[in-house]
Amino acid sequence: MTAVGARPPSTLHEAETLTDDALRDLLAYPENLTGPRLRANFIASIDGAVTLDGAGRKLGTPTDRRVFNRLREVADVIVVGATTAASKPYADLRLDTDAHTWRLAHGLPPALRLVVVSSRGVIPPHLFTATVPPIVLVSASATSSARRALDASGAVVCEMAEGQIGSAAIRQALDGLGLHRVLVEGGPTLFSHLIAGDEIDELCLTTSPMMVAGPARRIAATPEHVAIRMRRKDVLLGDDGTVIVRWIRR
Repeated sequence: MTAVGARPPSTLHEAETLTDDALRDLLAYPENLTGPRLRANFIASIDGAVTLDGAGRKLGTPTDRRVFNRLREVADVIVVGATTAASKPYADLRLDTDAHTWRLAHGLPPALRLVVVSSRGVIPPHLFTATVPPIVLVSASATSSARRALDASGAVVCEMAEGQIGSAAIRQALDGLGLHRVLVEGGPTLFSHLIAGDEIDELCLTTSPMMVAGPARRIAATPEHVAIRMRRKDVLLGDDGTVIVRWIRR
């Protein structure tokens, strides 16, 4: 593809021609990060729906699921809101042997961490059975009963300022924890909050090869328009019709 001006060209890849390690290399975060880099990952239909019959997984394809796993494997941490954390897959973030080998060779910690952002401090109990306890960002205005439950759970608790947890404060907390390769998996409420605060550095957006119409939400919605200029970095095409584009800030 031809570069425009001084911008480096985006690259086009056929997903089926890439090994898992090649995908990890392609999706790896920049080296020598000095602070958190927030990469979001979402799927939407051609017409912009983020769910089908209320579930994002119904939009999924084999290509999307494969890339979804590789995105996790190159991150230090997954960040989700409390509602998204209620999904059972977050109780077990174990990685396979190949992913462990790649991570160790690239200086990543062997375990993938989970950060849950919850102003009220109400976290699904099943998360506390995970091998690696979750990190919870909780507002100082959370109830005492919620705080006691967190303290007894074994979770790593980071208390934030009272009220809604600010988007910049999330980045600062991640930096303080030394978590720089950040994968934001949602949901749309948390993603919208981070966009409104101008805190998203990358977006990996899967376009599922279907139109669904209906009442589904967009991947982000804010009270006022927020414009963050992005440029296309990489494009992955799947034989199943999936298109995945990695967008990065200009």
